[in-house]
Amino acid sequence: MIKEFWETSLNKAPVVFKFGGSSLESADRLLSAVEQIARFEGPLVVVTSALGRITDLLAQFCNTAGDAVSISEQVQATHIRMAADLDLPEALLSDYGVHVETTLQALSTARGPVEGQERDEILSVGERLSTNLVAHCLSARQLRGIYVDSRTIIRTGSQWGNARVDLTVTRRLIGEKVSPLLNNGDIPVVTGFLGSNAAGETTTIGRNGSDLTATVLGACLEASEVWIWTDVDGILTADPRHHQSARVLPEISFREAAEVAYFGASVIHPRTLWPLLETEVAVRIKNLLAPENEGTLISSRIARRGRTLITTSIDDVSMITVGGYGMIGVPGVAATIFSAVQEVGTNVLMISQSSAEHNITFVVQASEVPQTIDSLETALADWLEGDRRIDHIRVLSDVGIITVVGENMRNRHGIAGKIFSALGHQAINVIAIAQGSSEYSISMVLEKDNLRLAVDCIHSELDDENDN
Repeated sequence: MIKEFWETSLNKAPVVFKFGGSSLESADRLLSAVEQIARFEGPLVVVTSALGRITDLLAQFCNTAGDAVSISEQVQATHIRMAADLDLPEALLSDYGVHVETTLQALSTARGPVEGQERDEILSVGERLSTNLVAHCLSARQLRGIYVDSRTIIRTGSQWGNARVDLTVTRRLIGEKVSPLLNNGDIPVVTGFLGSNAAGETTTIGRNGSDLTATVLGACLEASEVWIWTDVDGILTADPRHHQSARVLPEISFREAAEVAYFGASVIHPRTLWPLLETEVAVRIKNLLAPENEGTLISSRIARRGRTLITTSIDDVSMITVGGYGMIGVPGVAATIFSAVQEVGTNVLMISQSSAEHNITFVVQASEVPQTIDSLETALADWLEGDRRIDHIRVLSDVGIITVVGENMRNRHGIAGKIFSALGHQAINVIAIAQGSSEYSISMVLEKDNLRLAVDCIHSELDDENDN
């Protein structure tokens, strides 16, 4: 059945498989990943993250100046034990052991706290070890897995920790180094999360960067699909951990997926999709624990979308309001506010402004509030302390954002009314509202304690709407 699905759904263009840390956290999980690779027929590229919890361990070392020798020994023991649990032949096990020792040399001599390029070098260790391990597993099963260090094919800038991919140079490098392997019938097994700058220095492309590695490869190779293997069945209408009535969506658009990811769904990161926006390459979310399920297809051309809407939420946020009647009609206030926010690298999740223009409200991650307030007070000092055109900068903590997303919301009458009626019936107060002009989503700020109940009542109300 699975074989028939693959054969009828995919053409001869390559497919990219990406396996995350949860898919590689045990020998059984890793063998399940290898089984899916073995069962696939056709050109295939594999991208892997670090083994579960390894990157967190490495980041903890970089942050706290931990004992380099102890961390190195823990990382080494984890990987050698995993290799042994996989019953690799003695020659392959020995070869992998040498690779582990060589890779860990930079870590064992490091002194923390570690930042910048040295930090990226250390954080690269997890993917380098796990990807080599997967390639060894494929070799042990007479599959032609070839280890590919993505630092040789993903060209980036030098923004340590969150480097930007140069798609033009990367496309050329992938064409030179990966395409010949596919033409030879090999399976390139590529390190996720990593790249290198023009000087050849190791860079990382942000947490969850392995998904981005996969979509960059998909775009550059003109793949049929990119399959992101995880431990859920796909993208659901609500968080299945909290809402039992949540249903898997067979298809959603790129725009919907980006909105859902931005507003809390952890199954995919918003940056993952940008390399594919001007291509015909689709992304499929698949469950490694239930590979027979079709999953969710994310594409630019959706055929089975229907009327279903998605409800998602974020709870670790705070709301900042800059207000004052002296702001009315004064040009440049918003520009000054958001320049101050940008100055400290704060990500604004949502913006709401009163019609009289006497306050501007925006929502940020709770952890970014102190740096943001400091920057605002400095930038607005003359208006706060001089002519008092701004009366206050206030922070409201313990709030969350609920967002209802759907490409088919546009021109559907009464959706907003249903949402707010559902909240009103539960006596849930809406603190702020934002809706984009594209009408793909409505976002609301609520008290954090009301989030789960709010999602339940909205999801229930929209279920009735979806069924009509």
